[in-house]
Amino acid sequence: MTLAVGGFGALRGSSCPGIEALTLHTSIDDDGMTQAVSLHKEGVLADVPSPTWITRDGDTLYAVLEDTNEVASFRIDWDGGTVSDADTVDTDTVAGPRTTALSLTELSRVPTPGSSPTHAAVAVDDLGGKHLIVANYADGHVCVHPIAADGSVLEATQVLAGKGRGPLPAQEGPHAHWILPLQDGHVLSTDLGADRIYVHRWEHGRLERTGEVPMASGTGPRDLHLLPVPGAADAAANGSDWRVAVVGEWANTVTLLGSENATGALDTNDDTASIKVLQTVDLGGDPLDQAASLAFVPWSALRRGESDGDADGNASGSGDGDDNKHDAGNAAVAAAVHDISQHNDISGIAYVGLRGSERIVALAWDGERLSRLAPEDEPGWRGRGVDCGGSRPRHILPVGNLLLVANEVSNGLTVFHLASDGEPTRVADLPSGSPTVFVCL
Repeated sequence: MTLAVGGFGALRGSSCPGIEALTLHTSIDDDGMTQAVSLHKEGVLADVPSPTWITRDGDTLYAVLEDTNEVASFRIDWDGGTVSDADTVDTDTVAGPRTTALSLTELSRVPTPGSSPTHAAVAVDDLGGKHLIVANYADGHVCVHPIAADGSVLEATQVLAGKGRGPLPAQEGPHAHWILPLQDGHVLSTDLGADRIYVHRWEHGRLERTGEVPMASGTGPRDLHLLPVPGAADAAANGSDWRVAVVGEWANTVTLLGSENATGALDTNDDTASIKVLQTVDLGGDPLDQAASLAFVPWSALRRGESDGDADGNASGSGDGDDNKHDAGNAAVAAAVHDISQHNDISGIAYVGLRGSERIVALAWDGERLSRLAPEDEPGWRGRGVDCGGSRPRHILPVGNLLLVANEVSNGLTVFHLASDGEPTRVADLPSGSPTVFVCL
């Protein structure tokens, strides 16, 4: 598998040289067990300053250049030819590195009328037009950039200003941090500084802010992640029932948001009233911790690359007598693994990073609610979590039954292998300058 990695560069006093290519390779033995994992650098694809977030849309890659207040677009080429849909990698499996040459061709680079762009997502408006929506951390602005037919990102046509503040010193003003388009065409954004989730909808090709969901004071809502729910295929088609996990940076929590009305779709008259907070789960953060990044891995992916286990669906290896490694008595894990055939890719584990104590914490997801696998202070991966392999885990990317962690301050990438019960084991490391984001190519 080929990936791209970005991060903070020289303008921040850091060492990311631009957008770099990586290859991820695993070897599997005859019994289907993962034998070895390796991660290698393949060179700089784009010499751009501080590409702290990158995202892919088909054959185009988009990057926010945080320290120059710009956004850029690139065409992805393999051996001079544009990558096709058939070339798209299935992240439920890990293939060997490609033998073809990869390059990026810059299509455009434009300023964004906000300060410190930190996240961006591609969204389609109600007229069928594509836009890159950008969250700007320093001033809280959300900027809308149209995308041309060739994938070029154009200058912004809208700026939705941030407002407000929170009770903490780091919440002295608005700090937009994440953009999440929903299946029904609505767009959510977080404001980490003002403790708000903003709701938007498209009106004749323009993004209109139609509501806001207040979070608990001092939460610092950071990342948004859509979790799978029963009937997810239908939800993608008609915008019905959805659940979104909100990572609270300063509260060290994950809050679950959901649609409130019977159809699941947001109300056409009052978007704020259509969303409610369903639950909040404490991550067990230490006093100086900051929560960042969430990666969901379904049980079906955890089972791939492992032996089949027993006939009852218990985690493989639970019969080897090593209770420290495979705790067959953990009812939550055993029941979830037993239910694989029923839930498919709906249930699984969400892994969340804690910066400060440098941990990865696991939460169970059953398609309706998040829950802890063990008490917060219990030693081990189910309770207190595992060491992230470095300092300040900024982004966590699941790739099949592997978990990739970008450790920003320690300048390194770490790969964890996930056992069939969800236990992470550190299997590979690679030096990398101030990494903040991965994307599969």
